[in-house]
Amino acid sequence: MEGTSKQPGARQLTWLLAWAVVFCDIGTSVYYVPGILYNFVGDLAPLFVAAVAGGFVLLALKYVEICERTPGGGGVVAIASMAFNERIGALGGMLISVDFFLTCAISSVSGFYYLSSVFPSLEDSIPLYASLGLIFLAIVNIVGVRESARLSLVMAVASLVTNLVVVATLVLQLSWEQWKHLFSFIGEAGALSRREALAGFGAAWLAFSGLESMSQLSPSMKGPIKRTAKFAMVGVIITVLLTSPTLTILSIGLLPDAVKAERSERFISELALIAGGGILEVAVVLTAASLLLFAANTAIIGAYHVFLALAERKYFPRRLLFRNQQFGTPHNAVLLATIVPLGVIAATDGKMEVLGDMYAFGLLGAFVLESGGLDTLRWREGQRGVNFWLGLVVTGFVVVAWLVNLVEKPVATTFGVSLTVIGMLYGLALREGWIKEALHLVPSVSRRDLRKALAGEAHASEVVHEIVSLAMAQEIQPLYNSSTLVAVAGRNPHVIAEAIRRVKGMGEKALYCIYVEEWPGLFYGKEELLPSEVGIDALGMAAKQAAAAGIELIPIWTTSYSLVEGISRAAHVLGVNGIVIGLSRRTALYRLFRGQAVRKLSNVLPEDCRLIICD
Repeated sequence: MEGTSKQPGARQLTWLLAWAVVFCDIGTSVYYVPGILYNFVGDLAPLFVAAVAGGFVLLALKYVEICERTPGGGGVVAIASMAFNERIGALGGMLISVDFFLTCAISSVSGFYYLSSVFPSLEDSIPLYASLGLIFLAIVNIVGVRESARLSLVMAVASLVTNLVVVATLVLQLSWEQWKHLFSFIGEAGALSRREALAGFGAAWLAFSGLESMSQLSPSMKGPIKRTAKFAMVGVIITVLLTSPTLTILSIGLLPDAVKAERSERFISELALIAGGGILEVAVVLTAASLLLFAANTAIIGAYHVFLALAERKYFPRRLLFRNQQFGTPHNAVLLATIVPLGVIAATDGKMEVLGDMYAFGLLGAFVLESGGLDTLRWREGQRGVNFWLGLVVTGFVVVAWLVNLVEKPVATTFGVSLTVIGMLYGLALREGWIKEALHLVPSVSRRDLRKALAGEAHASEVVHEIVSLAMAQEIQPLYNSSTLVAVAGRNPHVIAEAIRRVKGMGEKALYCIYVEEWPGLFYGKEELLPSEVGIDALGMAAKQAAAAGIELIPIWTTSYSLVEGISRAAHVLGVNGIVIGLSRRTALYRLFRGQAVRKLSNVLPEDCRLIICD
């Protein structure tokens, strides 16, 4: 999942175990996609699955390279950030989150539809049971129980074997007339309009959902990653092609029209009943239901790992990183990963065709960013071989499929776009500090947090003797008076040298140097914030450089909801008339002072204070 595993022995996934994990995800699609496609394109469902199969193979091979390029994991967030920028990476995180939400909902609902084949009493309350199943999985994840790759292997093999038994049994039973009937849909393809063909092509990609989970496994794969990923993906390609197209053809061709119309949610168990009677039906139901619920659990885990990655990048609240004191799990992230799918099930009443339409938005959006991101990286590196051009072809396929779904499925588009836009706007507002600034325009909030921050600064200066608080700097101002304040966000000898030149030019012997530590949440937390290692190191190196130049540097550490507010407050308290800031592209200050932030700081500084910016 998202993030890099740093524990010794973490890279334990062999190619077989990696195959099992991915097959447990992508292998569930065959249980609900034939019915969803039948409701959308009728008896032509097998044609479109077969047509998309070639694109699936090309896309699957690209995921091998994505695993190699992102050994620390991160999936679409990592590859889109590498290829484009961090904001596009965050957009990828939002899209894959939508994908995980719908995976969770559709897998849970489908699992209980299959169970209702054996337990008919469940059928009247599928959404309720699916929701209860997700709540149970949330509790399991908060407690900290994890599925193992070996359990994935057992379940993947059980599902594969059961499905192959269904296929083999039917193949041996078919007469020549039945064989001809199975492929009669080919003759109907010529009657399709261009729009119908595109719509079917876009919808059929759902048959290969789950492929994106491969890019999440690279932190756990045995080295060399490329070799492990390649063998695992070849296994995925072979087993998926053996099951998905064949089961789609058999279910559409052999099930009675009445069954297809009334029981589209569980085609494979109905097919098993025809093939081998009740025993084979029960075997399919048990393997399908367990694998689908397992996939829902995997989706919850995938979603909350995306949330953690976005929270670390400050696009989601830091509160999601909090760990449960008793179990050590990110309970807030788990709850969010469960609440949204519960809402989706309630809103759709568990209707599989609606869930399928909604599912395609995030799935294909993530495919576009990952496939297109890899093409971009290859282009930058000067690759122009066969792999590059085939990669462009498959990117074109998924772009077309995504655009078609956006047009043909307005409800799904509205849902997906709304969720993604809300997530991105919230993430940007949180990351850029707009929410914090708005909250701290409220006087009571501002006064309360300032009181807490000042108390925290006083405590920090007692714990870390290399720094002084802003209040202490004000107290000793008569002894070390200076008209210059330099703000640092890391080691930057150039900006310190510029500040030293200004101090000497003013005929002074002292220099104020400040490091502003932003508190991570919207409000100052219950626990006092201590200086980070980066801040202590930056102030320490600045003091050494100033001492070598014969200047006394006062290392000030303060905390605030924003760098602008912290620097401005220090300027007013110390009464300086010059602030020196360095804009190295590697520092947080560079990210802060792009755009309107320089103007914002200039507006809140004392009237006689100059802002000096060093490139």
